[in-house]
Amino acid sequence: MRRRLVVIGNGMAGARAVEEILARGGAGLFDITMFGDEPYGNYNRIMLSHVLSGEESDADIFLNALPWYQQNNITLHVGVRVDRIDKFSKHVFAADGRVEPYDDLIIATGSRSHLPPMEGTYAPSGAVRHGVFTFRTLDDTRKMIQFANNEHHGRAVVIGGGLLGLEAAHGLQANGLDVAVVHSGRHLMNAQLGPDGGAILRRSVEALGIKVHTESRTTAILGTERITGVSLHDQRELDCDMVVVTAGIRPNVDVAVVSGLPVERGIVVDDHLRVMDEDHIFAVGSACSTAVRSTDWWRHCGSRPRCWPIKSPGRIVHRCTWGPGPPPN
Repeated sequence: MRRRLVVIGNGMAGARAVEEILARGGAGLFDITMFGDEPYGNYNRIMLSHVLSGEESDADIFLNALPWYQQNNITLHVGVRVDRIDKFSKHVFAADGRVEPYDDLIIATGSRSHLPPMEGTYAPSGAVRHGVFTFRTLDDTRKMIQFANNEHHGRAVVIGGGLLGLEAAHGLQANGLDVAVVHSGRHLMNAQLGPDGGAILRRSVEALGIKVHTESRTTAILGTERITGVSLHDQRELDCDMVVVTAGIRPNVDVAVVSGLPVERGIVVDDHLRVMDEDHIFAVGSACSTAVRSTDWWRHCGSRPRCWPIKSPGRIVHRCTWGPGPPPN
């Protein structure tokens, strides 16, 4: 009798883990059910910057479109969030009222964009203001393109001068906007580059016509009816019509916290990606916490270039499919 495998998360980590399971004969061992927040199949999040710049279309970046799940007998619930796990009865409870039993569970809930505290970020309703964007999902990218192509919008500020922020700046510039990057660090991409490398990068970015403001912290987003600019900690103001925030990410661990699973920076897992003290619950991707530093992600990718770090999915496949001990050759 096949075991019931439930995967919470249909992003790059969750889908890649399922691909690895199928590649190792898991189709005959598991009935697989997946839940995904977004109403799509699995797409390559790394390529969103290429969609923003117009170098790729939406369709170009899908890794597994919806027919793939049907072809592999995977039940996919799109646009459905899982709210809670009962680890004692082995059930997951979804926001739409669905209750799904499992024998083995993979949590691959990923991360969300971090919005640092800035006055004027939110509307009175509590929603993020129109004209303020994060850059994490396909929907984020589509909304940015639509907003940038409004004839009344000509200037953008990107908050965050890491890799994602620079890609966002390039993409917005490709949509015809004047772009400025505001970065709190002393130099661009300071998590990856030293001062000399940061200085070279800055010259290259500025040569493209993108303005760079380092050692600058955004304290407020200005405007009432619409975005008119941002205010910096030194009282300077930069005019703009839209703001894109790329100030880091935070792991999506709410379902783990509510369900009583161990959480520190992320969901705590052992060397086999098994959640601590749980024999049948695993976590992969940026939602889990191991000794791996985020800057070492390239060491933990799969053999295919398209794979984003999911912290060695083969370990979870080996554990779920073959049990303890060394994986088979």
